[in-house]
Amino acid sequence: MYETYFGIGSGLEGGDAGTGTLGWQRARLRLSGGLDLRDEEDPVQGIGFRGAVELEKRGSIGGDIRYSRWLGRGFGGFIGITGTIAPETLLGGVAGATLVIPLGKRFGVFIEPSISAFPLGSDLPGDSVLIWGLLTVGINVRL
Repeated sequence: MYETYFGIGSGLEGGDAGTGTLGWQRARLRLSGGLDLRDEEDPVQGIGFRGAVELEKRGSIGGDIRYSRWLGRGFGGFIGITGTIAPETLLGGVAGATLVIPLGKRFGVFIEPSISAFPLGSDLPGDSVLIWGLLTVGINVRL
């Protein structure tokens, strides 16, 4: 079973820029798209791949690989590895949930809150961990 996702998201970005305190700002607007793969004999778990492009400031390109576990067609959770590769690098972990509101048998609207922590990369604020709290909304198509 294959499912595709295309969405737009933003949220909060936080990190310590060397002041000793965690500062928060609005995260850059990003477009994301991807594919989830699940076995029809075991549809409660699968592997997902997402690509993302940040649209604001200098922009960046990245993505994530995730393991997902579904409680049904409409709700699941995921954990994975996420990062950016250009123009600077970030590497970390991501966890979140996906809610799909069906619009028929094949289409749906998805809402996906997630949190990411990046301890590695060249785009970190100082020597601290960068944190993203994102909310992505978009279209889901079951193929």
